[in-house]
Amino acid sequence: MTIKDSKILSFLGDQGPIAEARTGFKARKEQQNMAVAVNQAINSRENLLIEAGTGVGKTFAYLIPALLSEQQVVISTGTKNLQDQLFKRDLPSILKLMDVNPVIALLKGRNNYLCEYRLESSLASGRLPDPVAVKHLNLINRWREKTLSGDLGELSPLPEDSPVYPYVTSNADNCLGQDCPFIEKCFLAGARERARKAKVLVVNHHLLLADLVLKDDGFGELLPDTDIFIIDEAHHLASTAYQFYGDSISSRQITELCREVELEYRTQVTDCRDLMLDAQRLAKQAKEFRLCLPEVDIKEEWTSARLLEPLNELSNKINRLFDVVKVNSTRTKVLESCFERLITMRHVISQFQEERASEQSRINWYETMKSGFRLHSTPIDVASLFQQSRGRYQNSSWIMTSATLSVNQNFDHFTQSLGWNKIKTVCLASSFDYYNQSMLYVPRNLPSSRSITHTESVIDAILPLIQSIQGRTFILFTSHRALKTGAKSLRATEQFDCLVQGEASKADLLSRFENNENSVLLATGSFWEGVDVVGQNLVLVVIDKLPFAPPDDPVLNAKINQSRQNGRNPFFELQIPDAVLSLKQGCGRLIRSVTDKGVVCLCDPRIVGKQYGEIFINSLPDMRRTRDLALVTEFLTDIMADD
Repeated sequence: MTIKDSKILSFLGDQGPIAEARTGFKARKEQQNMAVAVNQAINSRENLLIEAGTGVGKTFAYLIPALLSEQQVVISTGTKNLQDQLFKRDLPSILKLMDVNPVIALLKGRNNYLCEYRLESSLASGRLPDPVAVKHLNLINRWREKTLSGDLGELSPLPEDSPVYPYVTSNADNCLGQDCPFIEKCFLAGARERARKAKVLVVNHHLLLADLVLKDDGFGELLPDTDIFIIDEAHHLASTAYQFYGDSISSRQITELCREVELEYRTQVTDCRDLMLDAQRLAKQAKEFRLCLPEVDIKEEWTSARLLEPLNELSNKINRLFDVVKVNSTRTKVLESCFERLITMRHVISQFQEERASEQSRINWYETMKSGFRLHSTPIDVASLFQQSRGRYQNSSWIMTSATLSVNQNFDHFTQSLGWNKIKTVCLASSFDYYNQSMLYVPRNLPSSRSITHTESVIDAILPLIQSIQGRTFILFTSHRALKTGAKSLRATEQFDCLVQGEASKADLLSRFENNENSVLLATGSFWEGVDVVGQNLVLVVIDKLPFAPPDDPVLNAKINQSRQNGRNPFFELQIPDAVLSLKQGCGRLIRSVTDKGVVCLCDPRIVGKQYGEIFINSLPDMRRTRDLALVTEFLTDIMADD
């Protein structure tokens, strides 16, 4: 069914149903242009890449034409939080305004749903890592009778990083499938069944990629056949793809497998003591292998010959357990699952032993955590793999959107990362009046970004600004080391309530920030995007450096080396585009509504001292630019006077 553009526009005009229902709604040309572009792509079964700046209203712009099309739609978001927001707030709101009622469903990865079999096993064994896990297990056990969906995200007292998650959820390795005694009331199976019946399905990028890869490998499918794919926050799609086209093995996976094998011996296969003994030997060897790796948290390419011997020892223990589990694999469903997982482990280990990454199409690397490790074999380029995986959906329309896709008004970096050739692109500026609502300030006389005194100098430079607005500031750092140094320096002034990432949950920090005007939030990583603080609670965003990726990323380093070998310039081809997109996200924290005003303070001399600084400047919204502290102070003072 072809939908006319005029019908799409009727919903987004000043006299439309949205304007009637929402006080203060104003028609936005950018939103209307986006909705028309999406509608045309759907009507013609084309693929579309569209950057929509902050304030465009992209969610309604893609939902209206998708819903009117009455076709099968899958909407994928960058995170589970955005997934919940779309399904529980945005989608019901627009359905009501449009007076349509398609079947909708929410589907998350299996590790989000309570597995009653795993819960019962954990309650029976009593083997939990610490008292916190025990407390959370009892909390879940009481909640299990109240929930209809089994989505652990609904249990608000349960932290996202609770240590109990692996004990109450299943994964592809340990799920018993149709042989599970709780299959009739399986929450995951119920969610998947609702997904198959839905006309509009909301997923996240991890689940979308998992589905594409599963179909590519011929192991089945999670999602229904789809006419329209809408990829929101599409700038995350390529980085997510690397996780699914690579192979990995972790100490946690090994430990969990050993625990399951030993439990099967004690409860089901009591006549084969070697199951327990070889499981214990492998678990011990995994700990010894961790001791051979660097103590600190690190990511490194696998090049050290000294690690080959401990790796071989780990491989030997895996092989011994493999042999004994193989003999007994038909005796229980759990042992059959363990046998399949051991096959995968042997495959990953063999890639490190045989140095298959020498083909230059993959890189072997490892990372260490406080008491664990993970081995990875990752493709250097996922473009062809992604396009091959979505081959089943060649006739579907793919709509990809985000506020940060272009670099210097060019989409090549994104399209090349995922192999999109000859795709239609649209770039829509923000609907906000950045020139009058904001300033971009680069302080003078700051030391080089590499100077050991840079972070302290940043705090000194911005202190007068923070004092003039009495807090109301985000300081975004590019490293945890700078975050710690900056927090120490600012706290030494004893003037503000310093809220530091890592000292409380993200939600708690943001709540405290919004409820305390004299607060300064210091953060890195996840706070650069997906954070909404509207109004005069936030009027200053400070960024310590241009956000180039850290030099310890083995996959990035492999891509850099490959770029050089092919005669290209990796700095301009890879590093600058990635940093530009990150900077756009960080700057995007400032202006979140038509009435917001404020200053972005970028404390990196390279933005004005290096020729490539123009690429960053040209990629940002049209903010007034200045290096004059007096002008910035006056602008902030005027903002506070309007409060």
